[in-house]
Amino acid sequence: MDIINMVFSFLIGTAVGVIIAHSWRTHVVSQAVTKIKNIFDRLWHQHPKLLQEMKQDMDNPDYKFQREFYILNKNQRFNLNLAKPCLAYFKEEHDGLQDQLKTLEDYGFVSKVTESNKNNFTKYQFSEKFVELLRNKQT
Repeated sequence: MDIINMVFSFLIGTAVGVIIAHSWRTHVVSQAVTKIKNIFDRLWHQHPKLLQEMKQDMDNPDYKFQREFYILNKNQRFNLNLAKPCLAYFKEEHDGLQDQLKTLEDYGFVSKVTESNKNNFTKYQFSEKFVELLRNKQT
């Protein structure tokens, strides 16, 4: 009977350990999701014009799979040989656009793909999580 009790105790202990580990993992993931949503909501209120424009672009079926975008001056849009269709945000339309993008970059929502070059534009990429947050945002 000692071996049966020991095996039974081991199985019960293992099952309880798995349940506790799963519960803890679920809690941690839930906390992380809540934190990301809170950061996104705060950024939405700090940079409404830019994020609303980005949301409109991500909701547009023409850009369903588009993740890269350019930062340009308005007078550049016709002079550059950019891939079509492409997303572009103009410095003249958003006060402190570079600073806003730096904030989004710091939180991992966008990443810089290329540095500003001789044509004076920079290419960025949306993270999938950011696209998901934009698409799910209720306005």
